[in-house]
Amino acid sequence: MAINKFLIFFVLILCCACTSNPFWEDSPSKKINIQGYINTQSSVSDVRAFVFVEDLNISTYTDTSGFFSIDLPSLEMEDGVFSGAVKVYYYIHNYTVAYSTLYITNGRLTSEQVDFDDNGVLINPITLKQLASFDLSVDNIWNRSDGDTLKLSLAITSKNHPFSYCSYVDIQSNPRLYSPSGVLLKSKTNQAVYYDKNNTDILQKTDISLNETKVLEFKVAANSFFPFILDDYILIEQQFLQSGEHEVLPYIHIIQDDIPDELFESLGIQNVAIIGENFFKMPIDVIKETLLIQ
Repeated sequence: MAINKFLIFFVLILCCACTSNPFWEDSPSKKINIQGYINTQSSVSDVRAFVFVEDLNISTYTDTSGFFSIDLPSLEMEDGVFSGAVKVYYYIHNYTVAYSTLYITNGRLTSEQVDFDDNGVLINPITLKQLASFDLSVDNIWNRSDGDTLKLSLAITSKNHPFSYCSYVDIQSNPRLYSPSGVLLKSKTNQAVYYDKNNTDILQKTDISLNETKVLEFKVAANSFFPFILDDYILIEQQFLQSGEHEVLPYIHIIQDDIPDELFESLGIQNVAIIGENFFKMPIDVIKETLLIQ
């Protein structure tokens, strides 16, 4: 009888040793938090930096003090637990993009971090360097009833480094001119977004050297603005540009080749090289201008 009890006890111990035991097994899916501070070199607005974790497609914005905190949820994948090095990007449109590297093994932070400590805290604050300054100028009142043309200007000055940008032009004939175009208006009443559809003929690339300033002068006729999608699902009052206050933003895309497309997609911008209503979601350091349309 004593021998049988001993055999049963031995079999139970053997079974427990061969299976997962929740009492001493660490879960690889423990939630990870990363955090830190992002500074800007010389901002003119209250723009908040966009923080994006590549491969995991998780993002957030900094708060007013430049602090960010991101919880990385379960890192269990279909083929196991996530392991690898991921880049954490810090982005403002007219600043040079920066990133840190986060090392993960079996769903946990490794102990051999370089940019973060073992608790996921950024060791040194990130300082984003200004790539370009934007100076937007527009008359704050536009009287369309008199047939006035909307006029605005955007001065682009390169800082720290030369770069290239894409913008739209309106091709005019007699004489042949390439006039800047691609002006976005966002209603403060119903959030509807409009653009000078008839003027956006081609998208052109422009190179700008260090410390150079280019001034784009926009002139848009009163009947040139249309919504991006015109169908039966849009309210009647959104079919045409309405009177009231609108935020003004010319489309300018600064080209930085080392930014993944997924970062822009996380902002809601499916193709950053094409003008779209979600361009208003782009974090841009510029003093915002409001236009009252009469």
